[in-house]
Amino acid sequence: MPRQLSEELKQRVAIARAFVSDPQVLICDEPTSALDVSVQAAIPNLLAELQAKTDVSYILISHDLGVVRYLSDQIAVIYLGQILEIGPAEAVFSGPHHPYTAALMSAVPSINEGEKERIKLVGTLPTVAARPTGCIFRTRCPQQIPGLCDTKAPPRIHLATGHVIDCHLSPDALPFQA
Repeated sequence: MPRQLSEELKQRVAIARAFVSDPQVLICDEPTSALDVSVQAAIPNLLAELQAKTDVSYILISHDLGVVRYLSDQIAVIYLGQILEIGPAEAVFSGPHHPYTAALMSAVPSINEGEKERIKLVGTLPTVAARPTGCIFRTRCPQQIPGLCDTKAPPRIHLATGHVIDCHLSPDALPFQA
């Protein structure tokens, strides 16, 4: 009976079912979210092993940046359905970052926790139905430029090959904190 399987085995069965049709692309939505911490690493390892064997591409949707870094070649950071930063995984993790990316990365626990400051987002949490004018992230951005971010959509900044950030801040003012 399926209900007698552990969460890890249920996840493995779901992955096996997805691979039955020999897909070229597989969408993985929070593949480790329902798993016990002690078995969370098993699923990304399985996905990496299957990818190497089958040459499948993943569209990985996750808030677990450790899993994202482990499995991804390209990363898109999305807020309210809009891409704020996109690029090769190493470039996105190295920085500079969009202020939202910096906030997400500051929330990742670290062995050297005393070395980095957590960026806490405050302000009004918008909805898709009531999207802010100008920059979509402006209501929560710790680096908002009044009079600009609230009226004008941010320009696209090309930082390196394939690494793009949509922000009014100049590249040297973008946060590096990760």
